[in-house]
Amino acid sequence: MTNSIEFFLLFYYVQVLYLDPILAGTALLLSLVFDGISDPIVGAFSDKYHSKLGRRHPFMYASAIPFGLAFYFLFSPPESYFGISLFLWLTFTAISLRLSLTFFLLPYYALGAELTENHTDRTSLVAIRSLFAFIAAMILSIVAFTFYFKATDTYPQGQLNPEAYPAFALTFAVVSVIVILIATRGTQSQIPFLHTNNKETMITDSFYHFYRYFFRELGAILKNRAFLSIFLVSITFFILSGLQRALVLHMNTYFWALETSKIQYLFYAFFASTVIGIPFVKYIINWLDKKRTMYVGLSIILMSFVLPTILRLIGAFPDNESSLLLPALIFSQITTGVGMAIMVVGMGSIMQDIPDNQELQTGKRQEGLIFSFIGLASKTTSGVGHFLAGLTLSLISFPTGENIKPGDIPDDVIFNLGLVYGPSVLIFGLVCFYFFSYYNITRESHEETLKTLNLRRLDAKNKIT
Repeated sequence: MTNSIEFFLLFYYVQVLYLDPILAGTALLLSLVFDGISDPIVGAFSDKYHSKLGRRHPFMYASAIPFGLAFYFLFSPPESYFGISLFLWLTFTAISLRLSLTFFLLPYYALGAELTENHTDRTSLVAIRSLFAFIAAMILSIVAFTFYFKATDTYPQGQLNPEAYPAFALTFAVVSVIVILIATRGTQSQIPFLHTNNKETMITDSFYHFYRYFFRELGAILKNRAFLSIFLVSITFFILSGLQRALVLHMNTYFWALETSKIQYLFYAFFASTVIGIPFVKYIINWLDKKRTMYVGLSIILMSFVLPTILRLIGAFPDNESSLLLPALIFSQITTGVGMAIMVVGMGSIMQDIPDNQELQTGKRQEGLIFSFIGLASKTTSGVGHFLAGLTLSLISFPTGENIKPGDIPDDVIFNLGLVYGPSVLIFGLVCFYFFSYYNITRESHEETLKTLNLRRLDAKNKIT
């Protein structure tokens, strides 16, 4: 669902509210950097926290209402706000949304590594979680375009209608609160079976001491080759995806000059193919193992992301008046969805294995910190992607104003937009391949790790008794 929000957010503030693209990109960068900095705090505290509701669930329950309020206000700024005041509103509400989401997602993801240690079962859990996440995102897109961003005589491209966004936000704020509470309550019965707190206490008398602890643990975890590989892949991939998500509505509205009804089909094709593909990923992983499966997913995504744009730039893709354009773009979104299904399930499953590998090396269970480090990398670099998107729109002098139509954009500006969206994304993707080559956990090595850890735990239990 957060990915769907990102599809709309930059477009809304730049093209609908006329906020300067650099200010909008800076606000989103600041919110994601703040979010990344807060991740280790939440992750570390959820690792060490003790209550009748366990380590994770108090944080998840606490996130629900703040997330709903922040969601609504993010898309409902006061009408009198513009310029700096609108920039500050976007920054504050985006930070609030991200912070409340961190309180839910970090403990929620950490639970996945605790619910089961089985290699295949973890993949199935991630697949189920990802399936429902993308179904929610697909429903959000369908409802948004069908009921809120409908084409009208005044706004043939409904996503330019400023009156549609507050109602859209209110609906999904309420739905989000309900979903968070259901997800938290639904896993509460598993609390007695989850891992208990680490014995080591955490220094928390000041932020200075906390971040000394944080960077000390980060340094230790970065010595883990598997983690370092995924950490660097996350940095690179989320710059790529942040840039892509921030500019996708600009591309569909102006580069491809699609009507709102046709843009819907692209979103539906992407989400539907992702949802359909997710249940099959575990079979691909069982066949190829996780590393080779990730290579397949990343290859598919890169080809689908950049090929249509690059082909258009060299004049080898159907033009905007062609009847072949929409089918070609829909096919590209279908293959992108398949690649995304593989990447989401594969990455999620890999992340469940790294805490076991780290416990083998250090003797510590640190799911919360490990997920927070990846969150720090992904969110700050996704923020860089958003900032680069805003910077791009400013540097290429992309026009903003009331109801800007595709024909109003100069050809050289359109070309430059495609140049950023296509070839630059490809570069980041190729770097992902390089970093991922260092990942070294296999099915066999993970099984050996679990055997060793189980023997250690049994020995420790015998010593206590």
